Amino acid sequence: MRSTFVRYLPIAALIAAVSVLHYATDPSAHRLHDIYRRLYYLPIILAAFAGGVRGGTLAAIVVCVVYWPHAFGHYTHDPGRPAEKILEMVLYVVVGGVTGLLVSREAATKERLRKTADSLQETLREKEKMEEELIRSAKLAAVGKLSAGLAHEIRNPLTSIKASAELLADDFPAGHPKRDLLDTLVKETVRLNGVLTRFLSFAKPLPPAKRELDPAEGIAEVIALLRGRRDDDEETPIRFREPGYPLPRVKGDPEQIRQVLLNVLLNALQASGEGGRVDVFAAYIKEAGRIEIVVEDDGPGFSSDALENLFTPFFTTRDGGTGLGLAISHRIVESHGGRIRASNREGRGARVVIELPAA
Repeated sequence: MRSTFVRYLPIAALIAAVSVLHYATDPSAHRLHDIYRRLYYLPIILAAFAGGVRGGTLAAIVVCVVYWPHAFGHYTHDPGRPAEKILEMVLYVVVGGVTGLLVSREAATKERLRKTADSLQETLREKEKMEEELIRSAKLAAVGKLSAGLAHEIRNPLTSIKASAELLADDFPAGHPKRDLLDTLVKETVRLNGVLTRFLSFAKPLPPAKRELDPAEGIAEVIALLRGRRDDDEETPIRFREPGYPLPRVKGDPEQIRQVLLNVLLNALQASGEGGRVDVFAAYIKEAGRIEIVVEDDGPGFSSDALENLFTPFFTTRDGGTGLGLAISHRIVESHGGRIRASNREGRGARVVIELPAA
């Protein structure tokens, strides 16, 4: 309201100034009165530029109202002919309306062009994202083939090494130095075999055996599993805040969905550290027809490098990590028609959002 008043104040002042000149000038000064009548067009056009059709027409009406007593009154009478003065007032309204209409059309055209430019920018951004996703998919396919080949080539001799170590260990009693070394060798081959299994899970993922399942129930099961893994009596620092209403079911592979939740929650627990806390939320986004599962921790958050490469295979910020957990999770979520994204929270901590389509 204040900005509108400030915008029209100079126009009102200009109308008042021209009117004062009209009323103050002697009626015998025909030329001056002709000039003053033409000066009224200036505030009318300015009002049309400021307010479009409404502004121009309103200014023209105000001018006619102010000018009428001078044009047809007896005090400081305008010496012009009545027909000229009536025509002038009609032209005030026509000029104000036409100029305002042209200005409004120009403003509408600019708005359409702005929206078109914004739409083109959004299209270009989507195109860039698609190109990045295609490049990423090509890299993942290449990495997957390489991983599958290496896993098959390494697994066979690894099995032979494990079997040989177990046979040799039988020749030494428990506590013998060589028995301890052979036991270590067996344990390491088992660990390497687990790593190879994860490589194969990423390289050749099994198609999901989809069925309808309750997302809240799945979250509760994974949290219970994590609590069962702890050796002490301390409560697992994971808090599941239920939405307070029944969530729609999702259609997916229960084992694969649990694997995703387990990977994300384990990462959040490790990031939050000793004495930290992990919060889990679930909500139904009705407009998108999706279930959102949000996992938040109060750890240090993601670095810029981690955010860029979080779902890239073999990228890890943790000692001893393979960098496959979140990459496999990303692939599983995409195979279910959903998406997974990560960001930093305001202040401290990280947030991972898993979106799955409602059944």
